[in-house]
Amino acid sequence: MDSLFGIGPMELAFIFLLAFILLGPRDLPRLAYQLGRWIRQAQLLYAEFRREWEAEVQEVSREIERTTSELPEVALPPEAAAYQLPSSSETAYAHPSTTDRPKER
Repeated sequence: MDSLFGIGPMELAFIFLLAFILLGPRDLPRLAYQLGRWIRQAQLLYAEFRREWEAEVQEVSREIERTTSELPEVALPPEAAAYQLPSSSETAYAHPSTTDRPKER
């Protein structure tokens, strides 16, 4: 056991000893039992939350797949497939092309 919540084994032993001294042998088991029940409840709530979250994510992804499969195929002209956008570094220092020049009078 390396550490529990950033607490090393010696600190943990000190906390248990301090709790034993403060609470006494009669109340310490009852407190440990209650603490165990709270931890178990938190684990169950987390598991339920995680199941519901994953179910919602799956439902949304199925809805996205269904929507994208229902979309019609759009036919692009062949020249659109060959066109590539310039990278941002090219556009920052780009020179005007022949199409950017004003029309002659």
